[in-house]
Amino acid sequence: MLLCLLTASLALLLVGVLAGAARGLIPANGLIGLRTPALLRSEEGWRAGHRAALRIMAPAGVVVAGAAVAVAVLEPRGGRGGYVAGLVLLGVLVAVAVLATVVAHRTARGLERGPVPAG
Repeated sequence: MLLCLLTASLALLLVGVLAGAARGLIPANGLIGLRTPALLRSEEGWRAGHRAALRIMAPAGVVVAGAAVAVAVLEPRGGRGGYVAGLVLLGVLVAVAVLATVVAHRTARGLERGPVPAG
């Protein structure tokens, strides 16, 4: 049960940090938010990258958090099934966070290169 509740909390924390960075409430820094070279080069890249990551992480984070809470409620004694489900949900959360980071980095890097010419 504890693992599920920690996973739910982590999912919502990740979504909150991405939302704050996407809105400019958390400036580019070396401690909080996604930190890749492209994201840290400019405030524009920081916000655009976090917005792109948020489009992936927000729905996934809400689903993972909801599922984790559901497992915690349905498996209140912390049985083996709840532990396995918590690990699976944590794995899904990490995988989605990695994907969101890659998308954020590519978005910020695309801003550096400028628009692609048509034709």
